[in-house]
Amino acid sequence: MRKRIGFSVVCLAWLVFPLFAMAQFPARGGLDCNGLSRIQQPLKAHDICADFKLGNERGEINGVYIGHDEPSIGFFSSVPGSGNNVQWELTLPRERKLPATQSFENFITFWFSMALCDPGSFPNGPCIPNSDRNNPNEAGSAFLEMQFYPPGFSPFITQISCDLKHWCASLHINSLEVTDGHLNENCPETTNFAFIQRNGIPTGPAGYASFTEASFTPNEQTLLMNQGDRLRITIMDVPGDFDGGVMTRIDDLTTGQSGFMIASAKNGYQSANPNTCAPTNFSFHPEFSTAKVGNFVPWAALQANINVSWEIGHFELGANGDGDADDPPCFDGPTVPGCLAFALGGDIDFDGTSYIADWPDGTENNAPSAAIRGPLSISSTGRYSHVFPRVQFETEVGASESTCMPDGSGCTVPPQGAAFYPYYSVVRKGETCAYEFGNLSGPGINNFGGDAQYGSPKLEWFFGLSSGGIRPNPCKPKTGG
Repeated sequence: MRKRIGFSVVCLAWLVFPLFAMAQFPARGGLDCNGLSRIQQPLKAHDICADFKLGNERGEINGVYIGHDEPSIGFFSSVPGSGNNVQWELTLPRERKLPATQSFENFITFWFSMALCDPGSFPNGPCIPNSDRNNPNEAGSAFLEMQFYPPGFSPFITQISCDLKHWCASLHINSLEVTDGHLNENCPETTNFAFIQRNGIPTGPAGYASFTEASFTPNEQTLLMNQGDRLRITIMDVPGDFDGGVMTRIDDLTTGQSGFMIASAKNGYQSANPNTCAPTNFSFHPEFSTAKVGNFVPWAALQANINVSWEIGHFELGANGDGDADDPPCFDGPTVPGCLAFALGGDIDFDGTSYIADWPDGTENNAPSAAIRGPLSISSTGRYSHVFPRVQFETEVGASESTCMPDGSGCTVPPQGAAFYPYYSVVRKGETCAYEFGNLSGPGINNFGGDAQYGSPKLEWFFGLSSGGIRPNPCKPKTGG
């Protein structure tokens, strides 16, 4: 059922340029975020990648489906600045003592996103930073995920967490390398990565072609955040072709600490030649001025620009999981024994911890959800005061369902095999509200019908994507500074 993308052309390309690529790259690195490069093994075996599509086909690399289950909210605004300078507030979850379900059992990250210019990424055309003059179907486009990692399942380079108690975060960028309409399967989905640092200096090389173990190892400057901390998150452009680029910043309003990272050539971020995989140090800047409907990364499975999402479906509880092929590798802990289900794209039989009802529900049995307020975009006065008026709930879990067909049949939420599927809710407390994710209901909570919020397959974009449609934003934050 899953069709290999452009196999014959890619094989021809393999004959033309692999000797160059093989001579240039170490045995382990970041040529493919999914670990499926033909010429290189991954340095971090369990990276967190953007799910992609090509046309109306599932993302596959070397004949292997790579999909990721990423239920998301997209935020829309036509106000200048809404696509390149936004601010959020976030309260981190506070883990409860075992045997309560830990956050890492349900998700390996949640992230905030933005579309970026990258002429080396599909669809490979010139891109004007910070401009709605870009045609989303022509301008080369990369995808920023500001990823937050839960505590309790460390070390990061082989598992999920920076340490056992703290949250950490990164500025993570994926690009899709396509040549003559087909994936370059030597470097199909390149990754740039650096932790958010108190001094803004990466722990190791940030570029996909230059990674070392230090790149994925926190150091004394890595911003570590306590459980329950209240954060202000800013994603904005910093001018400059060498030391400028998109910046992600965290101000911890609880501890007073701050950290940032700029996706700059100076910091070692890199764009790939889609034909040869060769790197060039590159400063990534936002692609669009606004977050209007249609300003999306064209190759992403989600309709994505200014989004928030949870990455689920990658954990199986127990020292040996449940014995399925999608379980390994497995670990004894350190908090609980479990398996990181990354083979075949993740937990595609939907029997792991993400697909049971052990999600935040207001009880002591589970950690609470992150509480997200925003986004706000910057106004002409320099204050973050513009509210995003519309939102969309969406999930591309259908791409992981073997029953899901290009006509939309067999694409269900929850997916077949899942006992439960988490959903978004707006939680109101007095005059304030926040988006939370999990299994929430009750007074002061609007969960939009639970899984009904994901609607039906959005065939005009990608049959694996389900969406409840664009609606008014039901949680408009107070404007701030």
